[in-house]
Amino acid sequence: MKISIPKSLEALVRRKVEEGHYSTEAEVVADALRLMQLRDEVAAVKRARLKDSLDRGYEDVSAGRVIELQTEDEIDALFASL
Repeated sequence: MKISIPKSLEALVRRKVEEGHYSTEAEVVADALRLMQLRDEVAAVKRARLKDSLDRGYEDVSAGRVIELQTEDEIDALFASL
């Protein structure tokens, strides 16, 4: 596979090899892709956790497990207790 990258990134890739962080330019690109994959996996886990929390929240509301806060003082007291 052949790829083209902008000159600014090309300079970064070459610098990483010249500084000895990687043996080849291909290793730099492969590592960057692994980091992108990891970032995507972390984002997927965060989305799943958020969905789970929202689902549990909806279940709590449906079951009547809620706290109604009417004033700023009540809200402040709740956060202070956490």
